[in-house]
Amino acid sequence: MVAGAADLSAASAESSLVALINADRAAVGLLPLRLDARLSAIAHERSASMAGSGQLSHVQSDGQTIVDLVRAAGITWYSLGETIGWNNYPSLGDSTSVVNRGWMTSPEHVAIIRSTAFNYFGVGLSTTASGDRYWTAIFLRGPDRTAPSATIGAPMSGSYVTLASRSQVRLVTWSWTGTDPQLAVLTSGLRSFEVQRRVDGGAWVSVWTSTTRRSWSTSVSVGQRVQVRVRARDNAGNVGAWSSPVGLFG
Repeated sequence: MVAGAADLSAASAESSLVALINADRAAVGLLPLRLDARLSAIAHERSASMAGSGQLSHVQSDGQTIVDLVRAAGITWYSLGETIGWNNYPSLGDSTSVVNRGWMTSPEHVAIIRSTAFNYFGVGLSTTASGDRYWTAIFLRGPDRTAPSATIGAPMSGSYVTLASRSQVRLVTWSWTGTDPQLAVLTSGLRSFEVQRRVDGGAWVSVWTSTTRRSWSTSVSVGQRVQVRVRARDNAGNVGAWSSPVGLFG
């Protein structure tokens, strides 16, 4: 059972099911699936359709299946799977546990949940006025759409040098790392970084728009404040968020 079952909201129940499915995969050494909001929206649509018709079915009353719905949403996919369930447990926590347990006692459903073919999934719940609960989980194999991340460390600075102009500078080196989150399948891999700097709170200026380098050295004048930030791009074209800027006073 899910702890605090009586207090679960619909959103919390769905989150619990997400965790249970990935726990079912982890139990046999499989990587977790990534939650895809687009698939969850379709799963909600599927559950609402079943709740409206009162029928547990992979084919909606309008004749559409997840293939039709995923195509209509413009989602690129290579393979799809769907698990559906119904119960009328008054507690959402109990309903969540029971539908997951039901799937995990069915070889056909286990084959989908523990498949090595999928990398993304979404879940959706719909409850009727009479308390019937319809669940849908949609599983998809598709291109990597999970953004990579980059982190920049504290700069390393050398001693001051007096130039011929009598101004003083010191050589500063910034270093960074990047990670492309591993998917259950089809992880695209890290491709490059974009690096920007700004001086004394001015506009951000690109040092490199695309580089595979992991460090950058430059001179910083006494009295200057230089900040550097970096973001990563993967081989599928996904771009991560900018790292937190790291600064140094010359």
